[in-house]
Amino acid sequence: MIARRRRSILYAATLLALSAAILPLICVSLLSRERAHKAERAHLAQYAGWTLERATLTLSNAQATLKQLEQEGWVGCSPAHIARMRQLAFDNRFIDQVGYFNDGKLACTSWGTVSHSVPEQAPEHPLPGGFALQLQVNPLVSQGHPVIGLVLGDHRVLINPQRLVDVLRDGEMALGVATADGRPIAISGHVDNSLISAMAHHTGSGMDDRNMFVSTSGAGLMAFAVSDREEFERRLRREWLLLVPTGLIVSAILIGTIAWVSRQRLSPENELDFAIRHRKLIAHYQPLIELQSGRCIGAEALVRWRRPGPDRMPPDLLIPLAERTGLIEAITDLMIECVAEDLARMLGAGLDVHVAINISANDMESGRFLPNLHAALQRWGIPASHIWLEATERGFIKPELACATIERARAAGHAVSIDDFGTGYSSLSLLEALPVDTIKIDKSFVDTIGRSAATSVVTPHLIDMAHSLNLTIVAEGVESPSQEAYLRSAGVEFAQGWLYSPALSAEKFIEYCHQLNDGPN
Repeated sequence: MIARRRRSILYAATLLALSAAILPLICVSLLSRERAHKAERAHLAQYAGWTLERATLTLSNAQATLKQLEQEGWVGCSPAHIARMRQLAFDNRFIDQVGYFNDGKLACTSWGTVSHSVPEQAPEHPLPGGFALQLQVNPLVSQGHPVIGLVLGDHRVLINPQRLVDVLRDGEMALGVATADGRPIAISGHVDNSLISAMAHHTGSGMDDRNMFVSTSGAGLMAFAVSDREEFERRLRREWLLLVPTGLIVSAILIGTIAWVSRQRLSPENELDFAIRHRKLIAHYQPLIELQSGRCIGAEALVRWRRPGPDRMPPDLLIPLAERTGLIEAITDLMIECVAEDLARMLGAGLDVHVAINISANDMESGRFLPNLHAALQRWGIPASHIWLEATERGFIKPELACATIERARAAGHAVSIDDFGTGYSSLSLLEALPVDTIKIDKSFVDTIGRSAATSVVTPHLIDMAHSLNLTIVAEGVESPSQEAYLRSAGVEFAQGWLYSPALSAEKFIEYCHQLNDGPN
């Protein structure tokens, strides 16, 4: 069996080492792509925002000019009217020309009167405030490139569309402004109309085979920034070169860790059996605090295994190992002896405390440990009420057997708790049938207090359920004053966790209780 386990560990270590060599580089590739995509998206979003600001500023100035003319009430095409339009066109750097329409025809502009018939072009895109845009207007005087017109009442201003996208760029990209439904107004660079239409229907960011783009909307317009896919690829290569050394270092660390752990785990059951027989397992005590008084009234006994060297094996590895190898019963017996000896010292030091001992599922169903426990208490002269028994909720696979053991333990004077409550299979009917005294709310539920987590609503229901069954409540894993305040207000009687103290040796626990209980509260 040992040889088979050694081979399994070696095979697993080899697979893990290969994974440790490959996975960090895969993660580097994925992270590089994500970072490059995020950086380029943020870059384009910044320029799209600046373009929208520029377009909005240009149109706002043109709108102010039109409002002035409409409010001043000029006699159409009088010398003073034409002079006024010329002055406004000259003073406003955002517009090129001002025109006045009468009976649907252009009557005069800031250049003077118009001698031939120019019909008014119907507005194509309404804007807030009664304004409207005319797209692709051919200027009468300059006969230059098409411009855009902004209309209010009988007046119209012509604007060079490049003024709307006049933003200084730091790389290859196209900037543009379009109507909300995707009709181009001004573009600096080349962008397919199909892409503009797609951005109008899905404002935000995206990437196709040729481009990466970001669009934003405001004031009835859509502004966008588009870069070539190659720009993203260049950024991706830079990110890759930056992160590859980190990936290689992580791979080396993981491979070294796997090799070290493999050596430590080649024969853990033999190490554990040796530790039990030579009493290398010790008990540490997690203080239990009464929330209303702030006093320490007891502790939970936690098994600790100091292996050769400076490291401890954590309980979440030790207990499953003991259960797999059939050594859990021996650990229970050893813990009973350690706790009885330490508790006698605690009571002799003037403490009025109890100690809770964790009982495995097999022991809780068989009741095998009870005679050993009673013999140890008699040997040290300890009343049974000073020992609480804790059984994990997940251990109640055969509740009828566990119920018989619990009744025997309570008849002897022990209080019985359900540990890690809420993480197992107990139903309300099962809780009503089990003659337990206390439930311990698992740390995972305490952690959700004050957070918007999916399980945060479960905690108050667990507390209410316990109260409805007249059970005492212990909250595990309390780490903050806000959690403590919530639990106290909810009527929880006891708490334990790093807010108060980590698990302590018997000597340190006695000192802790004297300092806490004898000092000012």
